Amino acid sequence: MAAARLPVLKLNPRLDWRAGWRWWRAGLLAWLPTPMRRWLIDPMRRLVIAVDEREWALLREEAGSTQELERLDALSPDWIGVAGWRKTEQPSQLALRFPADQALVRIVTLPLAAEKNLRQVAGFELDRLTPFAAAQAYYDVVVLERRSDQRRLRAELTLLPRASVDPTLLQLQQRGLAPDVLDVTGGRPELNLLPLEQRPRRGVWRQRLQMIVTVISLALVVLAVALPIVQQRWLAIEITARIDQAQRAVDQAKQLENELAQVSAAAQMPAQKKQTTPARIDLLRELTLLLPHDTWLERWQVKGDTLQIIGQSAKASALIGVIEASPLFVDAAFMSPITTDPRTSKERFVLGARISKEP
Repeated sequence: MAAARLPVLKLNPRLDWRAGWRWWRAGLLAWLPTPMRRWLIDPMRRLVIAVDEREWALLREEAGSTQELERLDALSPDWIGVAGWRKTEQPSQLALRFPADQALVRIVTLPLAAEKNLRQVAGFELDRLTPFAAAQAYYDVVVLERRSDQRRLRAELTLLPRASVDPTLLQLQQRGLAPDVLDVTGGRPELNLLPLEQRPRRGVWRQRLQMIVTVISLALVVLAVALPIVQQRWLAIEITARIDQAQRAVDQAKQLENELAQVSAAAQMPAQKKQTTPARIDLLRELTLLLPHDTWLERWQVKGDTLQIIGQSAKASALIGVIEASPLFVDAAFMSPITTDPRTSKERFVLGARISKEP
């Protein structure tokens, strides 16, 4: 199996462990079969409610592209429609997005040690850096640059006043549409102004998936060594499967040939039988012409080349001669004694004869 092209790691003295991890993980994932690799790194789909003073928009963001799904009335949004889109799209995240002109953005410089608790540190410094206290705003901080020599970092602080956000956020929460993300138009992809405690725990499965990917990545080191052996095994299994499939096709062809021969033989039997045995309609017509007017049938039956008739007649004993007078019947005989029906005073008979071949 040919591995996908590995990404090039550019050496940089400031390269942090996260970048190295991403490079190493991408390189290891490249050895996986394409379907499995796509499943593990499947792009996240986000459903975005972009609010504005006049009109809102419902957007789908996936794999770096954005598509508008619907326009919403800012004064009376169609929440049922939004819920329907959410059910249809099955997004990984639901985002609430405000215009950039409603946000306050500051570039701040902080100690490098603050990165471990960046949001908390920014909250303490918020009233110094902005006109708002931490309780008055939704905010987030994204690291832009790390200066290890100065033990400082540059970060982008983005803030939205709670007074502007809370009315809309409350509407979403009341309708069971609590967002996972709060961001601004044109903001950085990783931006999320919602406090951690207000973020729904819908992404737990993704965290578990990331853990699984980590384990798989470590296992790939071993897999890379065993891969040639596994490939040969897969090839042998595939060849065996193809041979078995070809053999099954041959067996099926033989079975179909036998079935066709049986069907052909069965189709010829009625024609052969028709050539040697008169049709039932001809037998019935012959009986109608032969039997006297004082004779009637209650039942008649043909089994193979044997005819059986049951009925009543003024003189049943004479019927054997009548039946054998026809070229279609031979060996006529009574199959039970003749009796008299007290209701009709007629003689009841059961008579059998062998059907002869057509002359």
